[in-house]
Amino acid sequence: MTPISRRTVLTAPPLVALGVLLAAFIAVLTSNVLASSGLATMDPEVSGWAVENRNGVLTPAARTISNCGDTLSMTILAVIVCAALLHVRDRLHAGLVAVTALGSGLIVVIAKRLVGRERPPVADRLAVEHSLSYPSGHSTGTFVVVGIVAIVLIPKLRQPVARAGAALLAVLFVATVGVSRVYLGVHWPTDVLAGWAIGALWILLCLVVFHYLTPRVRAAATVDSCREQNRSPTGSSSRSTR
Repeated sequence: MTPISRRTVLTAPPLVALGVLLAAFIAVLTSNVLASSGLATMDPEVSGWAVENRNGVLTPAARTISNCGDTLSMTILAVIVCAALLHVRDRLHAGLVAVTALGSGLIVVIAKRLVGRERPPVADRLAVEHSLSYPSGHSTGTFVVVGIVAIVLIPKLRQPVARAGAALLAVLFVATVGVSRVYLGVHWPTDVLAGWAIGALWILLCLVVFHYLTPRVRAAATVDSCREQNRSPTGSSSRSTR
C-alpha cells in the first residue's frame, strides 16, 4: 500500500462522518426555515435584539466589515491568490481556489431560489438588498474563499505563531462578517448559520476531490513529460548513441 493510499484510508472515515453531519445539519436547518420551526423560531428575537442594541460605534464598523465580505471583495481576493499561485507555477492549488470560490457563488444562487425566504423587514435594514435571504451569500462566500485561501496558504508559513495568528484572523473575519449581516438587519441568524454550514460542506467536498485527483493529475503530467522528452531531438540522439 502506498503512502497516499494509507493517508486516504486514515482520513476518509472522519471526512465522510463530518460531511454527513454537515449535510444533516443543513437539511434540518432548511426544514426549520421552511416550516418556521426549531432554530428558525429564534430568528425574530435575535434579530430584534441586534436592532435594539445598535449604536454609533458598531453601525459604521458593521458596514465596513460587511463591505469587506461582499462578492466583489471575495472575488478580488480569490483572483489575487490564484494569480500568485500561478506565478509560482502551483497550478493545482490555483485551480482548487478558483473552482471552490466559483462553486460557492453558484450554490448560493441555487439555494436562494429553492428556499425562497424573504429578508427581515425593510424598516430594520441598514443596507439595501434585493435578493432572497437564505442562505447568506456574504457568510457562504467569506467562509469558502477565506477558508480555502487559509487552507492553501497557511501551511506555507514557516513560523507556528504566524500560522496560528493567520488562522485566528481568518476565523474572526468570517465570524464578524456573518454577525454584521444580522446586525445590519439584512439576514436572519439562521441564514448566516446555513451559509457557514454550506460553505464548510462545499470546502470539504472540494478538498476530498482535490486529494483524490492530485496524484492522478501529477502521474499523467509525468507520463506526458516523459513522452515529450522521448520525442525531442535530444532524446532521439541519446538513444542513437547507446
